[in-house]
Order: sequence, then C-alpha cells, then structure tokens
Amino acid sequence: MRHRGVRAGVLASAALLGAVGLSPASPADAAAGVTEVGLPVPDVAPAGLAAGPNGSVWFAENAGGVGKVDSAGKVTEYALPANSQKTRGAADGMTAGPGGRLWFTDSSVDVPRVGYVDPATGKTTLFEVPTTGDVNFAGGRLTDIVAGPGGAMWFGGGAAPAIGRITSSGTVTVYATAGAAVYGLAAGPDGAVWYTGTDGSIGRLDPATGAVTTYDPPSAGSGSPSLGGIVTGPDGALWFTEPGVGMIGRLDPATGGIDEYPVNTADSAPIGITVGPDRQIWFTEAAASNIGSVDPGSGAVTEYPLPATLSAPMRIASGPGKRLWFTEAGKGAVGSLDPAAPPAGSPHPAVPAVAHGSMPQVAAKFQAQCPQNHACQTQVTSGGSVKIGSFALTLPPNAIRVTGYISSLGPGSVLNPPVMGDQLVSQPVEVPGGLIGQLPLVGTVLGKTPAALLPVNRLTVTQTLAAPITVQLGPGGIEATAKLNVHLNNQLLGSNCVIGPITASLTPTILVPGGAGDPELGWTPYPVQINNKIAVPAAKGCGPASILDGVINQMMGLPSSSANNSMNLTGVMSLGVGINPADTPAVRSTASPSVLSKLVAGLRPQPKAKKAAAKRVKAPKKVTVKLMARH
Repeated sequence: MRHRGVRAGVLASAALLGAVGLSPASPADAAAGVTEVGLPVPDVAPAGLAAGPNGSVWFAENAGGVGKVDSAGKVTEYALPANSQKTRGAADGMTAGPGGRLWFTDSSVDVPRVGYVDPATGKTTLFEVPTTGDVNFAGGRLTDIVAGPGGAMWFGGGAAPAIGRITSSGTVTVYATAGAAVYGLAAGPDGAVWYTGTDGSIGRLDPATGAVTTYDPPSAGSGSPSLGGIVTGPDGALWFTEPGVGMIGRLDPATGGIDEYPVNTADSAPIGITVGPDRQIWFTEAAASNIGSVDPGSGAVTEYPLPATLSAPMRIASGPGKRLWFTEAGKGAVGSLDPAAPPAGSPHPAVPAVAHGSMPQVAAKFQAQCPQNHACQTQVTSGGSVKIGSFALTLPPNAIRVTGYISSLGPGSVLNPPVMGDQLVSQPVEVPGGLIGQLPLVGTVLGKTPAALLPVNRLTVTQTLAAPITVQLGPGGIEATAKLNVHLNNQLLGSNCVIGPITASLTPTILVPGGAGDPELGWTPYPVQINNKIAVPAAKGCGPASILDGVINQMMGLPSSSANNSMNLTGVMSLGVGINPADTPAVRSTASPSVLSKLVAGLRPQPKAKKAAAKRVKAPKKVTVKLMARH
C-alpha cells in the first residue's frame, strides 16, 4: 500500500543542463574543527565509507577502487579486480559486516557486483549479481549496502527495482520492490529492511514474505524525487534525507507517520545520514559543503561549515576516536570532526540550484573552471609512463591535468581554456639519475653515484601546449588531439630546451563501459587509460646558443619515429556542466545544452532497466541463486 499520495515525476536530466552559479569563497574560520586527508588522485570521487579495525576508516571510490585511512592518516588504495567482461568496477556504498569484513557495492552499469575487502590484506572478493531473470539488477548502478536481518548483507539496485540479500558464501536472494529503484538502505528496529527510493518513496521490505509497503513524505511531488540516505535513529524511528527539497525526514515504523525538518540552508542537498556517538542525527549537505545535525527529541537543525565550498560531502558514518567521518567527492578527501567540538562559523550557502527549492546542484571544483551551461571536463593522470627514443619516464599521480569546456563537437572543434586556472597543469617530474643518468651505456651506473646528486645534474620534465586541443565526438566517445612541447629543465640546458611539438592523441579508453558513479553526484567520473604511439622530433634550444642540442639528441635517440615512442597513461576523466557565471565575449555560451547530453550518451549509454521493470509487474517477489566468487 502507499500513503500520502504519489510524487510527481521530475526530469532528471534538467539537473545537468540547467543554469547554475558559483558558490562564494569559504569563511576564514571554517577549517577549525575539521581534519581532512587528501587522496593521491582527488578526482576518484570517494563515496561510501565505514569504520575498520585498528583505528582505520575504509572508503569506496567511484573512479578507483577501495582505500583506507589508517590511524596515522596514511592513505592506502587497492584496485578492484576485473570482472567477467575484463573491465573495471566502480565502488560506491560501503559498510562493516560480520567477521570484520568491509562490504561494498560496484555501481557498474554492465556488470554490477557486490563484494568485500579483507582489512588485514586489502584483498577483495566480488560476486556478480543477476542481470537476467524474473527479478534482477539489470542496469546495475548498485548503491547502498547494510548488514541486516539473518546475519546477511543487503544491497540496493540504483537502476533496477530490486533489493538483494547475500551471504558470505555468495548465495543471493533478489527481492522485487514496488517499482522504485533504491538509493539508501537501513536495518529497521522491526526486523525489516527499509529503503529510500528514486521515486521519492520510503519502502519497507519484509524479509520473511517479500512484501513491500511504501510511504510518501509530505513533500512528495514538490521537488527532485530521488531520496538520499536512511538510518535507524536512537529513538527507534527511520531518519532519511530528502536532497531535492532540503528536508530531513523521520518515519515512525509503528504508525507510518512522517515528520519533516527543513535544513536551514536552502538548496543544500542533504544526502548522507548517520547516528553520531552523541546520539544525534548527522547528515551531509552535498550542494553546500556543510555538515548538519538534528536533535531527535526537538527536531532542531544545526549546520557547520567544511573548510571549502565545492567539497560535495556525500556519505557520513561514526568512526574511530568517537568522530564523525565523511567523504568529500568534490575535492577528493576523507574528513572527520568531533561532534562535541564541531567547526565554528556561518554555514556555506549552496551552489545556486537548477530550480530553487526543488532541484539543487551538486558540483565539484573543476566545474567552477567552466562557464555555466557548457560541457566541462577535466582529465588527470594517475600513473603510467612516457617513452621518447631511449628515454623512459614513469609518471607519478597528478603529473598532468587538462581542463576545459566544449562548445561544439564538430570536426576542428577545440577544448576551450577554462575561465579560471590553467588548461594544462604539468607538475615537474623528477628524472631518476638526472642528466648523468641518461648517458648511453654508463648512465644507469653513474646515475647512482654522488655526482648525480649535484644540483647541476637535476633534471625534471614538464609539458606545455603548442596549439589548442581539438575535440570531436567519434564512434567511441570524445576524441581529442593535442600538440605538446616537452621541456627538459636543467641548469646546463637552460630554460628553452624543448622537444616538440609532439602530436598526441588524448582520446581516452573508458575502463568502466557505460560509466558509473553515485546517482546523487552532479558530475560523472570515469577511470580511463590512454595508449598512444607518438613521433618525436629533435630537441632544440638546449644550452647556450643551442650548443647542446646534438648531445641531447644523441643521448635520447632523436628524432624518432612513432614506432619507438609511446605514451601509456592511466587517469580519471570527469564530465559535468560548468557553473561559473562568467559572461565575457570570449566565454559567452554559443552552443545548445545538447553538447553535454551527446557526450553523456557517447560515454555512458543509458541502461534498459526501467523498461524491463515496467514489464515485471507480475514477477515473483524473490529469486535465490548461488554466485561464484571472483578475486
């Protein structure tokens, strides 16, 4: 049965394409009381998190794997194994389960999975959940996961109207919901599994019978429909977030009655929710970069600012040190605060909403670099190597970042420079052994001698653009080409030693086909790789009056054909809508919003789960199968 009406549908694509603005700077006193640990590559979009053993906190990355922050603040990350289609996954929800395991969901579209990580070793075990049959998870986008009735783990399908129950041995039972895909899950005080739906409803699943009862909050129909997280409160009620209308809801499981408490900051998009060690209800404000609390007795709402805007805090949980821990997808960090001494200062205002009071906008830092209503992208390297002639260099994380916006996708179109910041950011990469280490035959030995440590021997490599980056939409998605100058930075070589221009394809291969990512994010992060053969010209401008050009060319074997040179990089590409209100002739919008939708269509085909769900009205309430574990 349903209570309090039916929520009206709201077109989700408008959240990406509507007009938004840039949030103001962070208050000067906002940092006090918050500890943040930055991730090696900030673009991985950390989402779910859970407390682990020995004072650690574990987290899931939409564009990475899983990771932990240990008691000393050190970050360790672990990649997920490839699935049966030999592609990567995208971790989203996370929680602690029986036996000390940390369970998580894989929000991939093509091969949705549920798995756990052994916190002692970082080894992961994953199970591919059913995508066919009467009740299934076709379309993937698995979201939350919780420990629930029967000592099993329960998870939700973000693109399919289904909830799964899985044991540690891989036996999964799939239950049909009442038509709603699932975002958040909670084990209720009544032995049932409660969930928030993408249609704006709260659902109760009876594990014994598979029966589902749904409830609509009083604000149903007045905003963007998808609800956020849900948790059982200290008062025995179900507390949940309503990001579309800026409310915190409370449902009495005994009566079905719902109360709502408005968040003071308009359009703040409350998403994650948990019970703190102080028995207060705590939540994140993804569009406003605040953390909030609700007193379950009085319903009083209080807000606290994080150190910076555009942090996009997503999930929140109680963790080590009696602190509240949360992920900040917009800046790539895991943060924590003491609920007894929260940060002072005025809460941040939200990024201006797509539609005030009904459709907030969650945004990351890179989107502020692009004018509003334009397709905005940033690519950052997470690793890889470059080989030029006889010279090879391994790149550290964040070595190269390219950011810009796209007005059109026809032949000859360019990636426009951002309205703030640089289009190409190239961190100096230290060359092991310096200049001496590059000498033929003896370089590998001399590069380890004391002479290699002299400042005059130090050699770093950076890149600059020699021409605008061209972009177009090809059969596999975005195709980009750049002309790069490689700079050899050394005291003897001077400041003008350049190899280039080198024409390089920056066309990425998406490692998670169809894409993935938390449904409440305002952008999409894609793990990518670039494998490219490049022809390299001779070096020039090396040393006074270029007298060392010949030496460098002999050392590196230049010029060199494309058969001898390669660029093999891994990284993250993030795609969203620009939010900067800049409106000068150079950046004024000249393209229709369809550019972004074409990019999304090319990179992230929409799943067919909704069409399949509409036909499953007579489906059985549950199906049980045994899955194979993959490591």
